[in-house]
Amino acid sequence: MAEAPALIHELQTANANYAASFDAEGVSGRAGQRLLLLTCMDSRIVPHAVFGLKEGDMKVVRNAGGQLNPEVTKDIVLASYLLDCECIVIMPHTRCAMASLSVADVQATLGELSGKDFSGFEPRMIQNAEEKLAQDVAALKANALLKPGVSVHGALYDVDTGTVDWK
Repeated sequence: MAEAPALIHELQTANANYAASFDAEGVSGRAGQRLLLLTCMDSRIVPHAVFGLKEGDMKVVRNAGGQLNPEVTKDIVLASYLLDCECIVIMPHTRCAMASLSVADVQATLGELSGKDFSGFEPRMIQNAEEKLAQDVAALKANALLKPGVSVHGALYDVDTGTVDWK
């Protein structure tokens, strides 16, 4: 891994190159394709590229495991009313650490890496990925605060092939 100052310099240079050819000026802050994607923070997922979309086409919410939780639900409800998000896709992925480790494993690993006490740290782990996705889709569909008419869909992204399996 590059040292932080060297990495920041690389990021600054890359951003200058990006800004030099930036062509998304004036793009609306609303979701152009009326789409919101909830997915994992995994770096193997490049959301807009997965669906062939460009800046402004969709809203993206990311967290560990691409899981619905109370805070994410609030964000999605807001987006359904304020940002034109009429289609919600919940898309976790294959080979996700959140679905392959136990809370105890995570606590032990973080404790070993940091030298700190993680015994009270309770991340949301996934016991069964297919069941969790189905539960999250059902919970969001049943949310009385979600804007009427919003569709909610489940999908699973394969990090080895780039394909999306719609559930």
